[in-house]
Amino acid sequence: MKKGLRIAEIAVLAVFSLCLLYVNKEDSDRKDESLSDGQIRELSWFSDMPLWYPEEWEKEPGSGTGKITEHTGVSINYMVPEDNGDSRLSLMIINGKLPDIISVSDTNMIKHLIGSGEVWKIEELLNTYLPQSHLLTDYPQDVKNELIRRDGDWYGLSSDLHSPLNQIRYEEPEDFYRELQQQGSRCGIIWNKALLKRLGLSPNGPHTEEEVLDVFETVVEKEITVNANPVIPLLVDGRNYQETTLPVLCHFFGAGRGNENGGYQECMAADGSRHALYFLNLLIREEYVEPEQFIMTPYNIKRTLNSGQVLCFIGDVSRSGIDPEEWVSSGVILSSDGSKPVLGLSLGAGCGEMTTFVSKSCEYPEAAALWLDYMTGTEGMAAYLSSSVERWWPLIDEDWLLSIQSEPDAQDRAWKQLLCAFARRPETRIYDSSGLNFSMEDEERREKKAAVEGCVKAHLNSLIMAETEEKFEEEYDSFRKDLQEAAAP
Repeated sequence: MKKGLRIAEIAVLAVFSLCLLYVNKEDSDRKDESLSDGQIRELSWFSDMPLWYPEEWEKEPGSGTGKITEHTGVSINYMVPEDNGDSRLSLMIINGKLPDIISVSDTNMIKHLIGSGEVWKIEELLNTYLPQSHLLTDYPQDVKNELIRRDGDWYGLSSDLHSPLNQIRYEEPEDFYRELQQQGSRCGIIWNKALLKRLGLSPNGPHTEEEVLDVFETVVEKEITVNANPVIPLLVDGRNYQETTLPVLCHFFGAGRGNENGGYQECMAADGSRHALYFLNLLIREEYVEPEQFIMTPYNIKRTLNSGQVLCFIGDVSRSGIDPEEWVSSGVILSSDGSKPVLGLSLGAGCGEMTTFVSKSCEYPEAAALWLDYMTGTEGMAAYLSSSVERWWPLIDEDWLLSIQSEPDAQDRAWKQLLCAFARRPETRIYDSSGLNFSMEDEERREKKAAVEGCVKAHLNSLIMAETEEKFEEEYDSFRKDLQEAAAP
């Protein structure tokens, strides 16, 4: 599971005035350069992250984004599809007209973008249009090395920027935030505190597989309601479940991307993945989970979670839109077969969850270079943070953000409990996921990964929707055979 920790979403009460004051002196001549002809260039910014909801870019000088426009001469038109972002981007590549700024999470799409020759190398872009850019001198070398190892050259900028070399650029954060950074995982399991109390359960929630199933059975049999609406025993993460709910269950039951020797393995080919698939199928057969949940949009997931009707949620907790003080995490579901949960955390320099590129289709590459330079400096990040409701964006420097946080409050502490509970369970085996990316030259492993993903996609619906246990076993045998033919270990 990707770490992808969203510290910006956790420290929701960071004081904007502090952010704006805590900045380094930027190059003073950039404003004159950007406004030399008095025009504002509009650049398009595409993201395949459907759970990022940026507000419209304001150009007024008093706003955070307005300050960025004032310094760079750039305004942004966001392009964030609710679904099928990769397919839409593929069509744009075929048509030869890409968005100006492209933030991508899917590694196959990153390979496709670079292979198309339609995105700039960062050094080439900056040396051509902004040779004085701070990115050429202070971008952390350890992160840069990982990006080059994966992509073959330095084509993009990492999201959630965090590394040992990057940390030394800023003041040491409070222990509270450092622990959150080191132990936090954006996906996990959470329980509604009010419903736990109403059911007479432990305030920390059930922990074992048997306990969890017993609680769900009680909710259904007793027909528990909230405001005359039936309580939902478990809510999965809607149409994003394959990237969130399913991997979390795999990790609970012992299947991860890192094997016992520290090498890479496909999660769905690892021991424990069958248990996760069976568990999800059982939840549907017992009517603890409704099939309609698997096509819910992120907006509907958020609205349902805040209705008070949901007892348990497994998925992307950090982007769920909940009030963290109303929920508690039990950390894991302990497998009935004794398998220990595993959790991949980025313990060193990595590539981040997303990578941001500049398209060669961009009509104003000079403006793109200036904007990218300012947006990744402390002044630009503080300006964007002051106008960002989401508290996260694809160019956030996580180490900088930690260094400016104020004393944690009740909500901060609640978020920490939710996001660190998985790592803090004594049964959890933690492995380092930072070095598990494939290099651009490792074509065999990339092809194997793509084949496994295609196999999973082809069989997943039949597996989790199987109407009987016998039908599940039949579908799983077929799936396992195809998985082996896809050259999975």
